Amino acid sequence: MDNSMMSDKDKRNRPVSNVSATMPALIKQVKDNAFSILSNNFSQFFSSCDDLFFDLASKAGSNNEQNLYFDSMREVRIKKPEVWNLFKRRYEENFRVLLNNRISSHRGEFQKEPPDNDAFSLESIQLVGKDDMEQDVAVTGIVTRARIENQELLYQLNCRFDYLMPDVRVSETNNPLDPAQICASVTEALTALDLDIKCKVILLKHLDRTVIVELRNIYSLVNDLLVSAGVLPQIHFDVRKKHTSSNAARQEYGQSFAQGLAEEAEHFANVSAAAAGGVPGAAPQTPYAAPGAAGIPLSQVFDLLSQLRNTGVSIPGAVSASSGRAHSSPIPQEILLDSLTATQLSSEYLQSPQNYDVRSVIAQILEENNRSGKEDVLHESDEDIINLVAMFFDFILDDRNLPVPFQALISRLQIPILKVALKDKSFFKNNTHPSRRLINEIASAALGWDESSETSQEKLYKEVNRIVHDIIENFTGDISIFEHALVKFQSVTKLDQNKANILEKRTQEAALGKAKAEHAKTKARETIYSRLKESRLPESIIQFIVNDWQKVLLYIHLKHGIDSTEWLEAKQVVDQLVWGLRPHFDERSLKRLEKIKVEVLLKISNGLEAINASRESILNSLSIAEQFFDQALQQRLEDADLTDLRPEHLVALGQMEGTSVDDWENMTAAQKQKLKQQAAAKQYVSQVSKIRIGTWMDYTPANSAKSFRCKLALITDPGETYVFVNRFGLRVFEKKLEEFAGDMQSGHVKLLENGILFDRAMDNITDRLKKLAG
Repeated sequence: MDNSMMSDKDKRNRPVSNVSATMPALIKQVKDNAFSILSNNFSQFFSSCDDLFFDLASKAGSNNEQNLYFDSMREVRIKKPEVWNLFKRRYEENFRVLLNNRISSHRGEFQKEPPDNDAFSLESIQLVGKDDMEQDVAVTGIVTRARIENQELLYQLNCRFDYLMPDVRVSETNNPLDPAQICASVTEALTALDLDIKCKVILLKHLDRTVIVELRNIYSLVNDLLVSAGVLPQIHFDVRKKHTSSNAARQEYGQSFAQGLAEEAEHFANVSAAAAGGVPGAAPQTPYAAPGAAGIPLSQVFDLLSQLRNTGVSIPGAVSASSGRAHSSPIPQEILLDSLTATQLSSEYLQSPQNYDVRSVIAQILEENNRSGKEDVLHESDEDIINLVAMFFDFILDDRNLPVPFQALISRLQIPILKVALKDKSFFKNNTHPSRRLINEIASAALGWDESSETSQEKLYKEVNRIVHDIIENFTGDISIFEHALVKFQSVTKLDQNKANILEKRTQEAALGKAKAEHAKTKARETIYSRLKESRLPESIIQFIVNDWQKVLLYIHLKHGIDSTEWLEAKQVVDQLVWGLRPHFDERSLKRLEKIKVEVLLKISNGLEAINASRESILNSLSIAEQFFDQALQQRLEDADLTDLRPEHLVALGQMEGTSVDDWENMTAAQKQKLKQQAAAKQYVSQVSKIRIGTWMDYTPANSAKSFRCKLALITDPGETYVFVNRFGLRVFEKKLEEFAGDMQSGHVKLLENGILFDRAMDNITDRLKKLAG
């Protein structure tokens, strides 16, 4: 039975191989990539739990409450691996359930409506105990907030999963990456912890701040991955429509594949308008939409052209079907194509194709026919195709995303592309058409091209130039020339892209290492400053903590992390020195001081040995510390022996004095201007923070006449350093968040659209036609 003639029911119940019933490779890639990001986020979550409970314990109102927080901190630290393994098991299980439903459907089994995994309903709350109710209320709030904040991205993800697995109805109730499923996995994993419900709720809220809030990045990256693989690149989202069943979408799967994948994408764009939820507030994430900004199908684009023609509204520069002679008959398409081929193969065109455009070529053909008494008008359908192709190349020549040399190269293909569009009516509908894909591939590869390194960049330009001239010289109607050119071009660019990916990964690793070291230094300084800023200690002890012990904290942070026992003990040394080396008079304090003296001296010795301090330096530090401990124990340490942090200490701890109102009067004009610019740049910080990794831009650094095409490759966390690379994966420069925002404010940065060239062009054309039609 022909596939296009099968009903939706037949397709679902036909026998399939085990291979076709397995999870699609893209879904598996999504699962692994998402899990990798979740793993990093959970690592940050666990590493910050110690500080969370330690801070709560320090503010506790009673000993019992303080012990509760300390016990919780210890419980989380000990059972962290078990919790993580439980989460991982449930995460994998959610994907297996999705696959099992698909296999059951393949076997012809009745697929029930997926159960409502959003199990945090009022009905369920009424059947559980008070502790469970508190937990469910907390989780319900987290899930609801996450779904509202990510409603459009989740909707797009559900559509794309549903498209990849047509045997299963994928929705928020069974999408393994939905906030409800993620939170259900977390709550199941947290059962391994023996925690008071109060601490468990605190932990869930902390999870919301550190993990759930980052789900948006996962959804964005996953959607981008699926779009780059060609899965429904355009999905229109309209929050004004109410949710309806997606059965209408499923009925389309049985239609003829000859209509092209573009029609399926267009269909889903229309379905999205009906299937979107009714929660307002989502901002569109893609810089372009399906052909027509409002999701208009191609047929309506031609209707717009017809409407403009019938109402006498002229499109600027459009080709007209009218003739100067009475009773003129339209040019048959075959004759028109022959005339275009003759022009394309003429010596004048072959020598200088850049001097020709669609409008002038058609006008010349009509004029010659008019002089010779032949047909000199166009069929309306041909006229519309010609005008669409002309406007498409107008867009290319105006597109600042394309480097000018590549605008010129692509525009030389006007006659071949016009011939393709006239001959193949699916050209504008089929996004897998080889000629469209070739143009899109060239535009995508050229996005990062600039003239900063002509020798190395020349290879790409030469390859595109070779392809363009080969098509001009040899294309007479067989589109296989575009297919061969596409395969050849992809093989060339894939090798270069693989090299660039390797270099970019190394650039990212180097930047992350640098950011980690800077963050460790900042954390060590903050740890010391927070403990010394309101304390008074002997001068030599302050000197020891600021200079020597800061190195110990830095070393431990880098090697063991802030959730380690070593880090807590290193911080405790500072706390014990601050408490111990001051005057003590009561017997209880003196007994405690005597007890911690040996402990502190041993920790100091071990810490300095870990950073490979010289033996002389270690003995000197121990001698000084022991001397002041003895003075305190003998009650000979007085306030006069103590001092505050001095300016040189503040410098060593990276603390800068704030600018007071009085300082403003003494500032130079340049200093005042700099402060004004810094204040103004703050409003751009929010804008900059929304820029996604992978975004290309045209960057002209301040005080430089040179412009760079570069890609945002990494935002370090910690550190908020923006790392930019060129198309070869090599670092161009790094910018701090505030510095990047300042450059945005000053107009040094122009963001480039990563969208598919043809789709962006059609979107632009549709907007123009709609404005003309009123």
